[in-house]
This record gives sequence, structure tokens and C-alpha cells, in this order.
Amino acid sequence: MLTARVRRVNLPLAAAWLLLRRLLYAAFVVVLVTLASALATAVVPRLLGYGTLVVQGASMGDAAPVGSLVIARWTEAGDVAPGDVILIREEREDTQLTPKLHRVVSLDSENGNILVRTKGDANETVDPNLYILPDRVLMPAFTVPNLGYVAGFAMSPLGWVSLVLLPAAVLALLVLRSIWADEDEPGAEPGTL
Repeated sequence: MLTARVRRVNLPLAAAWLLLRRLLYAAFVVVLVTLASALATAVVPRLLGYGTLVVQGASMGDAAPVGSLVIARWTEAGDVAPGDVILIREEREDTQLTPKLHRVVSLDSENGNILVRTKGDANETVDPNLYILPDRVLMPAFTVPNLGYVAGFAMSPLGWVSLVLLPAAVLALLVLRSIWADEDEPGAEPGTL
């Protein structure tokens, strides 16, 4: 009689535990798929010949807010016109500064070089220096607000560990535990949680 009573109590607890495990597993999978999608948005364009950039400054205002992920296409320097937004990579004293997006306000040609003057949409003044365009420049094709925060964090060492290695290790441990639990339980169905 005592064993029958224990079984009745364990059945609801076992069912609740099974439901909780399945919900946690489903939540874990949803988080992994979301993170994989965010990373794919940052990496896949590069494989297709586009460039990606995380906006770190507010100089472009609403056109490219801070924390946005910009997917940019390569354009020939001769196709750049006033009003276009381009990615500028300035160098000073043998160091490359952080790339920035600015709008072209004027174009000049000198000794076969195309010189541009730029300005950020949120800036009140035009940039003080002329910029010599390389043969090809990046121009924004798509801007995804706030995704740059995720992509920037994921590309950092801490982000790589916390968003890729740690979830992969937890998933591997859950799979191994499931495999070992199936071997330990007589009559258990293989592959069930």
C-alpha cells in the first residue's frame, strides 16, 4: 500500500519534471537559433561580397543610428555622387582610424584622383579634410538597427565564449546525459528526454 501511494505522488512530479525539461530545451534551442540568425546576418553578407560595419558613432543620426549593423555593397569610385553615403577609412601616422559612414557633399578631381568632402547627417559642419577615394568604396545597402550590438558582442572574445562555446558545451552535455540516461534506465526509449 505504501508503494502504491509513492507511485501516485511520483507520477505528477515526473510529468512536471519532464515538461520543465522540454520547455527549457525548447527555450535553449530558440535562443541558439536567434543568436545563429544574428551572427549569420553579420557574416553571410561578407561571403556574398558585401561588407558589414557596426555603427559606433552618432554622426549619421537616424540614417544609421548607433548600434546598427550596416550591410554595404562595393561601388566603383567613379559611380559615387554627391548625396551618397560612403564608408571612409582614414589613416593617420601609420594607423587606421575607426571607419565611419558620412555623406558626400562635394566631389573634385585632381591628378587622376577623386577627392570627396563629407559630412555626417547629424554634424553641423563639413569634415575638415578632403578624402581620396580608393578604386572601390563601400556604400550602405541595408541598415539593421540594434543588431550591431549583438554582432559586435559576438565578435569579441567574451561574446564568442558566452554565445558560441558555452551554449555548445551545454548542448553537448545535455545530449551526452540523455544518451547515458537511456542506457541506465531499463525499458527507456532511445532518444527521448
